Amino acid sequence: MEASRQLVPVPEPGEQPPEPPEIPKYLTRRSAIVMAIGFGALLLIALTRFGGSSATISAKGVGPLEIGKSTRTQMQNFATGPISFWFKQKGNPPVPFKGELWQYECIGQGTIFGIACRTLYGITNGHLATVETNNPQFYTAVGTHIGTPLPQSRTREHAKWSGWNVKCPHLILPAPDGVSFLASVSRDAANREGFVTGFYLSATPSSFSYCAGAAFGKK
Repeated sequence: MEASRQLVPVPEPGEQPPEPPEIPKYLTRRSAIVMAIGFGALLLIALTRFGGSSATISAKGVGPLEIGKSTRTQMQNFATGPISFWFKQKGNPPVPFKGELWQYECIGQGTIFGIACRTLYGITNGHLATVETNNPQFYTAVGTHIGTPLPQSRTREHAKWSGWNVKCPHLILPAPDGVSFLASVSRDAANREGFVTGFYLSATPSSFSYCAGAAFGKK
């Protein structure tokens, strides 16, 4: 059965359909707010999906992970990026380790300051023992992050400076007994004062030691 067709009347010359009523200003403002909120939500989802999300690192842990307490499953649920893992020293792991070693490469960024961009998670006895990262998504509670100048980091973190006359220069950040929390430091011709290049966080006993592999810090 064909649908009935009705001719739409054509306005006489000079006649135009009435203009639609003006949208009240409060509705316009409300629509703009809703659109802004919606765009913000989409942006947040996109950042999370493609690795743009950020997380804090402290003497207690990384993001929702607690150092010395969180399980491997919890670590896997939190970490993002291309994965490599080692259960033995075979296979050329980036650092000597005890237990298990998991490496997550940074998403969309191969290197940072000339060093491979990655996060290493060391698992011992089924729990997160050690984390080392130069991923720019991580920052401390007071805002220290990869690239923060050494003088500023030292002051805001109330940190102890190792000096340059060590293999891997670093800041010692406040931490409870049994926890090591360090910020690796480097310098170059453009910034002779130095800047933060990574973080190392470990409970005792550790899965791997600081400066065990290719160091994030350079003199």
